[in-house]
Amino acid sequence: MFGENSRCRDRVSFLKRAVVEVEAAHRVANGDSRGGVLVERIIAWKKPPEGWVTINTDGASHGNPGQATAGGVVRDEHGSWLVGFALNIGVCSAPLAELWGVYYGLVIAWERGWRRVRLEVDSALVVDFLQSGIGDSHPLAFLVRL
Repeated sequence: MFGENSRCRDRVSFLKRAVVEVEAAHRVANGDSRGGVLVERIIAWKKPPEGWVTINTDGASHGNPGQATAGGVVRDEHGSWLVGFALNIGVCSAPLAELWGVYYGLVIAWERGWRRVRLEVDSALVVDFLQSGIGDSHPLAFLVRL
């Protein structure tokens, strides 16, 4: 992490090299000699419109199912932290953990009177559930409906 004169080197370059090394090691460990294509994107948080709040949530499980957690943060139009939360869910799948994070974030916003809410979640599956709906027989339907 630290280069000559104990100064912190360029962290972006350091991380890029680390990613390349980890990807190469992963390919070797899995017996894949093909070179992968690395796509880089700059991802940044964007302020919501004036009078709105943004809820960012994430959930994860260690295994499928496995021990799961979720958390989130609510920020105002200036990017200021309003409230955050973290949950120990127990054992469940990753999509269920993601949905619990969304649910708690929206409950907190509703209880605090925030009605203009922008929700950001990194699970394409959860986004699809929330935008397109979910069948009644799906095991996650109860939480999507909440």
